[in-house]
Amino acid sequence: MSPTPDDHPVPERSLADINADIRRLFARAEGRLSDAERIRHATLLGEWASAIRASVVPAA
Repeated sequence: MSPTPDDHPVPERSLADINADIRRLFARAEGRLSDAERIRHATLLGEWASAIRASVVPAA
């Protein structure tokens, strides 16, 4: 069965943008995240994982 466009939604932001946000978060926190920052980090990781999945091209 061929993949449909819905199988791999286009991420809203690039991997580079998401990665930059993760790096800024840790730089501001000096490596020690508060509870709110941990939640933000988890959200960013989920967004990053979705962007990775969307970038994978299925084999023919």
